[in-house]
Amino acid sequence: MLTMDEANYIRKMHEFEYVSLREISRRTGKHFDTVKKYIDKEDFNEHYKEPKDNPSLLDPLKPIIDQWLITDLQAPRKQRHTVRRIYDRLQEEYPEQLEVKLRTVQYYVAAKKKQLYEEKVKGYMPLEHPPGEAQVDFGEFMYYDNSNNGMKAYNLTVSFPYSNAAYCQSFKGSFQCLLKSVIYIIFK
Repeated sequence: MLTMDEANYIRKMHEFEYVSLREISRRTGKHFDTVKKYIDKEDFNEHYKEPKDNPSLLDPLKPIIDQWLITDLQAPRKQRHTVRRIYDRLQEEYPEQLEVKLRTVQYYVAAKKKQLYEEKVKGYMPLEHPPGEAQVDFGEFMYYDNSNNGMKAYNLTVSFPYSNAAYCQSFKGSFQCLLKSVIYIIFK
């Protein structure tokens, strides 16, 4: 196979300099058939050949492994089959049918688990906030005054997610905080 530079050089000699195929073959030292092939060739991309889908030696045991993995979906995480346990169990229960090594089982189980867990992924609803909707949080916190005395205070936070606006009021008493904050935020 020639490099792209060599192929382009051959094509340019033929198309622009009108050199014959035999002369190109003599100048480049390439065989005549090679020169002809590269002049006639239009598509230089190598086409990918699909690999043959040969049957696996694991095929007779795949339904059994699938059944174990599906039942594992309902089991707690720590009680599920590991690949090693699946292989050992296949050796115990189906020794005459098991003609593969551990690595083949590992490849199959990894692909199957990926497929099973993709199907199990939970969907989420988008979070939408219509205009005028508010979220209110009421809580307490500690603060220190100028003389380093720890004091408890209460705060009321009202946020409007649609506009990303938030208002926060803090007072020393819980009832005072609730009543004055609502009056201040809503009516002012």
